[in-house]
Amino acid sequence: MSSNTPAGLNDAAAMATDAAENGLGGWMTAAVSGMALVASGLSLWESTLKQPDIKIYVSENMHYTRDPYGSYEVLAVPVTIANGGARDGAVLSLQLDVKNAATSQTAKFKSAYMADAQYFGGRDDVAARLKRPKLPFAPLSVAGRGAFTGTVLFYGPDPREKKLVEPMSALEMTLTVVMPRAEGWLDRLLSATPPPPVTIKAEVPNFLPGALYSGENAPLKVSSGAL
Repeated sequence: MSSNTPAGLNDAAAMATDAAENGLGGWMTAAVSGMALVASGLSLWESTLKQPDIKIYVSENMHYTRDPYGSYEVLAVPVTIANGGARDGAVLSLQLDVKNAATSQTAKFKSAYMADAQYFGGRDDVAARLKRPKLPFAPLSVAGRGAFTGTVLFYGPDPREKKLVEPMSALEMTLTVVMPRAEGWLDRLLSATPPPPVTIKAEVPNFLPGALYSGENAPLKVSSGAL
């Protein structure tokens, strides 16, 4: 057959020919061909047609800090976003709903920036106009059968005098993935559902607010089995 013929169809033809050459009946040849075509279709679906299947995983190495440029509360969360589908998937943003277990105060933190090792090794100094390096968060494209790994900086809402996260407090968090809506009825029919939200519980250590504003980070103690 032509080199452009899918491998599964070549396999089906070869099996049918083999069945005929060995004197098998027509029904057997048809059955073998049918099974080969089904296997070819499944292979084509898994390798080419399967819609994005996004899953998110959260590390226990979460940190809390504060940005002196605006006095924002910041949660640094390492995440891995895996795509089990064959087609590329997109993540528009991430949302972290945070609740202080003691006060029941809540706030929505948005995925504002991405950070790397330079962020954790740098410092903020308003007087000297120094800022820890970070990149604005952009929608993520996760290749089929691929994954994205990075540390997301979630910024709290407009600064307020009473902070949500205080020393020695406990947090209950829910991480949600925001994906684009499927276009067209066929894409909506075939597309996978967004991943379920991830629930995280963590304890905040004692810290000095002034130290956080200069670049220190308070590591959270994530409860076992909370991810």
